[in-house]
Amino acid sequence: SRSKMLVQKMLVQTPLTPPGLGADVVMPSINEDTPTTTSLEARALELLRLGDNARALELLEGADKLNIRLVNMLFTALIGTGVGVDAAAVRAQQACAAHGIAPNASIFNNILAALDKAGPPEAVLAWLAKMRAAVPVTTTAANIALKAHLQRRDFGAAAELLRSMMKRAAGADYPPPPNEMSFNTVISALGDAAQPERAESVLSTMIDAGFTASPVTFTATIAAFAKQSRPADAARVLKRMLAARLQPDTWCFNAVLSAYANAADPEGARATLANFEARAAEECPNAAPDLVSYNTLMLACARGGRPAEAEAAFQKLLARGLVPNEVSYSTAISAHARAGNAAAAQGWLDKMTAAGIAPDAVAFNAACSAHARLGDAAAALRCVDAMRAAGVEPTASTHAILVNALVKAGQLDAASASLQALLVAGERLSAPTFNTLISAYGKAGRRPDAEAAFSAMLAANVRPSLVTYNALASVYALEGDIDAAEAAVHAASQRGFAPDRFTYAALFNACEALPARDRRRRAVPHVTALLSSRVDLTERLRRSSARLLGDDSFAALLKSHRGSGGGGAATRAAQRPRASPSLRVEAPEFVPTGAEGAEGGGCSAGAAAEAGEDDGWTEVQTSRRGGRRGKAKPPPAAAASATIRKEKPPPPRTSTAPQPSAPSPVRLAGVPLTRSKSNRARLLELAQSVAAAEAGDAEGGSPASGDGQRGSMRSRSVSSNLADALTVPPAVPLTRSAASELAITLGDDMRLE
Repeated sequence: SRSKMLVQKMLVQTPLTPPGLGADVVMPSINEDTPTTTSLEARALELLRLGDNARALELLEGADKLNIRLVNMLFTALIGTGVGVDAAAVRAQQACAAHGIAPNASIFNNILAALDKAGPPEAVLAWLAKMRAAVPVTTTAANIALKAHLQRRDFGAAAELLRSMMKRAAGADYPPPPNEMSFNTVISALGDAAQPERAESVLSTMIDAGFTASPVTFTATIAAFAKQSRPADAARVLKRMLAARLQPDTWCFNAVLSAYANAADPEGARATLANFEARAAEECPNAAPDLVSYNTLMLACARGGRPAEAEAAFQKLLARGLVPNEVSYSTAISAHARAGNAAAAQGWLDKMTAAGIAPDAVAFNAACSAHARLGDAAAALRCVDAMRAAGVEPTASTHAILVNALVKAGQLDAASASLQALLVAGERLSAPTFNTLISAYGKAGRRPDAEAAFSAMLAANVRPSLVTYNALASVYALEGDIDAAEAAVHAASQRGFAPDRFTYAALFNACEALPARDRRRRAVPHVTALLSSRVDLTERLRRSSARLLGDDSFAALLKSHRGSGGGGAATRAAQRPRASPSLRVEAPEFVPTGAEGAEGGGCSAGAAAEAGEDDGWTEVQTSRRGGRRGKAKPPPAAAASATIRKEKPPPPRTSTAPQPSAPSPVRLAGVPLTRSKSNRARLLELAQSVAAAEAGDAEGGSPASGDGQRGSMRSRSVSSNLADALTVPPAVPLTRSAASELAITLGDDMRLE
């Protein structure tokens, strides 16, 4: 939790993902396209820009005549004075009616943007329906609707809306065409939902459909992988960006650095920063490393358990002429705290004060955690007293650190009493506070107390984390209760958590405690899920798997997964990343003792949701981005203008392979393409002719087993007809690639690659 607070503070200062990626949509105050023409408009606009909403509201409500721009200002002033969005919208509509004004798109955009900031996503979708009934929906409004669907985690609805925007028919009022922000919003939301593969698939779809991906789009995709501690994938997307001839900026490099920091990889972070510095010196001086860059390197060193290297990064920061901030000092304190050096941590806290920077809660918590790691509960309490004396209120992390200090000191009952006192006092608590107790009770063999702590967590409306469920699974594993362990893991999957190495370790421990006749049967699905996931196959997990399945059986299973090239734990040779499949567990309903009736405590029975659930997002592999073995083509370069340039394809090579006995899937390789305005009607006509040819082949039936030669001749004839049908005549020029246009025209179910 302490590290998360450090990262959050860094994001506040210089966000790793640039503004506008599905965060806050900028609320338009007025229609800027139309210049103000009256002194009233100029005065009201000036007051709004000065933040004097009350005077602006008084001015507008006393006006004799309003126009559409002034109504927009009225709505903005109402919001600024604390009026609810719905009430402000009603008053804006009443003003339109009173002054004979027909509401236009700018009014609805204003309302939707305000609801996006303050209202639930359902309210956004309700007002979008009102907008559709009154005026044409704008791309800005559709982007806000995309964000609303994603906030509700309705990925199917978001996919459908984006797909329909891409397939928008000429002259249609709804949906509007997408723009870069449409894709950026989806990519950012998928990153927040821990689905980086889908985020990258949206980037690929955007490029394939002929839309220009900017550095902001690539940075959002990199940040999606960074949040999941996947630096190799973040670096791969950066290379893809460079191949597209786009110049990364400071935000982009900081996103890659954060991936290494999250993965506790100081070597990777240091190498990335060195490349960053060299590129800034040689090619792009305006994109030089900043304070966040060096703070992120320090964080990588701290998480990697290298306090000396964190101090070296601090000195390098000073040598670059940068001024350290509270994050810099807090990270140095945390580095020594993680190493268990309480004296050094306290020393850096003193340095922070001497530098004129008042320590905040993050700094005090870091110093306090150093004492907690050593089990020195008295010193941790003194640190909290100093924190209060400095006027800094303890946070949820502070309470978690104090409970951990008592647990480390072996005072479980005192830790439990402290937790109960915090609950009675109504203090804000976090999951780590309970996780520490649950884990400690499990190690002490006190299962009922562990379950009681979990029940208290739910009753306090504290959201459990993956660590919580892993701790519970470990408690049950120690008793050999595989059913309860699987139920805990199933409950985690129901909360949207993907299993990690600790999850599998707990399941394997539970299986090893079973009688010999049951071990292999219960372990096979878990070992298979591990090998299919993106969880690293550590030596410990490898040994456990071999013991459970037997050396020969495990070796055969491992070989089969490596040979499949699935990109799971068994192999990292796959060129394209895959989503981690959910752990499939048939488990009973998971309700720990005493949890009945606690809010959020019930977990339904049944298997965990499978990966790739049909929610509108489909991942496919293509040779364009390394989905198949062999050399992958680089992504198309983004041009500054709207026109997408593309080199002429080489003439098709003559294949020496034998002809297949059945028609091959239709491919567009080797088809000469031109660039101009598309004739979508002609494209649809060509597509229908292809479909008719395929339908005719299907009606003819497959050749009998004795007519292999005749069937082969028929398949070659059909393939020839299809090739003729796909020959694009000069009279049908294309704006984008033929693959993109046909995909948009034909795609009943757009696949996000």
